[in-house]
Amino acid sequence: MLDAQTQQLAHEVRDLVAQGLESLARTPTDLTPLRQALLDLDGPFLLVVAGEFNSGKSSLLNALLRSDLLEEGVTPTTDRVQLIGYAPEARYEPQSPELAHLYLPNPILEDLRLVDTPGTNAILRHHQVLTERFLPRADLILFVTSADRPYTHSEAEFLQLIRTWGKKIVLVVNKMDMLTQSEREQVLEFVRKGSEQTLGRSVRVFGVSARQARQGERDISGVGELEAYIQQVLKHEAAALKLGSPLGVLIRLLEVAAPELEKQLQGIKKQLATCEDLELLAARHAERTRRDFAGQVALVTQVVEGVRERGEAWLDETVRLGRLFDLVRGSKIKQSFLEEVVRNANLEIERGVMQGLGWLAKRERELLEDALHLLREAPGLSGAQASGEQQAIAGNLEAALNSFEPEREALELKNHIQTALQHTALVEVGAVGLGGLLVLIFQKLLLDLMGIFTGLIVAVLGFSILPRRKEAAKIRLRERLAVLKADLQKAMGEALEAELRKAQEQFTALYRQPCLRLEASRDSLQGQIDRLNALRQKALALREEVAR
Repeated sequence: MLDAQTQQLAHEVRDLVAQGLESLARTPTDLTPLRQALLDLDGPFLLVVAGEFNSGKSSLLNALLRSDLLEEGVTPTTDRVQLIGYAPEARYEPQSPELAHLYLPNPILEDLRLVDTPGTNAILRHHQVLTERFLPRADLILFVTSADRPYTHSEAEFLQLIRTWGKKIVLVVNKMDMLTQSEREQVLEFVRKGSEQTLGRSVRVFGVSARQARQGERDISGVGELEAYIQQVLKHEAAALKLGSPLGVLIRLLEVAAPELEKQLQGIKKQLATCEDLELLAARHAERTRRDFAGQVALVTQVVEGVRERGEAWLDETVRLGRLFDLVRGSKIKQSFLEEVVRNANLEIERGVMQGLGWLAKRERELLEDALHLLREAPGLSGAQASGEQQAIAGNLEAALNSFEPEREALELKNHIQTALQHTALVEVGAVGLGGLLVLIFQKLLLDLMGIFTGLIVAVLGFSILPRRKEAAKIRLRERLAVLKADLQKAMGEALEAELRKAQEQFTALYRQPCLRLEASRDSLQGQIDRLNALRQKALALREEVAR
């Protein structure tokens, strides 16, 4: 009957193991050892005898049980795990190719089950695999080594494996009758130091001779002392070891699972770094495009500046007494203004605008190409190593490149500029194209200029009025062209910003969903890792409490 404190600890162990099963179920971890450890809490105490083949494991068990039922030999004999329990009559019940039950009428088996395991470091690799699989179930492990080859390198490696499961270990050096007294002390000291170095703590080491015990020399064989120690453990430590066993399994699985998840997390963070690089790429693209587009705008405004220079020269040539009568002949002045001042400025401006907008559209294509190049060159994220999200982003970029039509983009931006300039020409944007719209603007400019000279004929000879009217016309010319220049700059600037916004939205849409899924995976993995680490700390604390 367990006392109240032990029952409470058992409840806490079950609850924590159940939490571990739930959390570890979200990882690729094999949960079989932990599920079995939970089931074994209700089972008998399991004392597992392990060691390399020909170390005398079966011989030691025969000596402890005072029987000859377990086969012995210098070659591997135990080919399956054998659970040895109590029954009034001896019987052997194979359960599977890997497991058999052996029942004996031995009182020691009423409080525990002994487990005979296949030898490790044998040529039959599956023997070691069977033993390694059973280790998590052990409550106490007797590790048997032979006095004639004590504590080999392979035995140290196997002990290190046992250590990872958090098991209590007792070392048994068998075949001590083969050594002299001084040799026995040397061997035992060698095993003590070696095991302490391997396990990081000291463990009990017993020197025995199973052969002497079975020959009636039990008092000098050391088997009696080992048996007495086992009885003491059963009396004073059995509950703590039983409760600590599943905790050790839980801690082991948590320690294996967390680094694996951490590795996945680092991979996702590497991919998310590429997402951040794409955002930086878009920001740098927008910055460079704004800076370089100013040159495209300057080419257009230079045409307007040329109109101003020609316009002032035309006014100097046209507005003089010798051509006073020409000023009132509207058709001739209009023809002269269009030929000498405007020339093909409307077409040059339209061509400059279209070149600028075409340049702008091509820069958007360059962004897609740069992004695809960045994606393909990202460390660890190219070729066969690319993740599903990585491939999704690359596929989106390639599809966008294949469907990209810079001419269409430029025409859409041209319409935006026409709309912006229509208030200057006072016409509906749909009525004329950009070139025609500019012609109307220049004609309106001419009308404004001609209005200044209205009534010159009736003015007093015009000697003093004409220069003032000419200067006023130049001022009006500069003002109107400055407005046109500002309107063109504003319209092209608005087209630039509209295109950058559109490009940013479209570009972000190409990678945002895959990156959002990566962010969700990152947060989920980080949450799992945090939960596993928290469970590990709880399991360590509870195991320490159980051990007290």
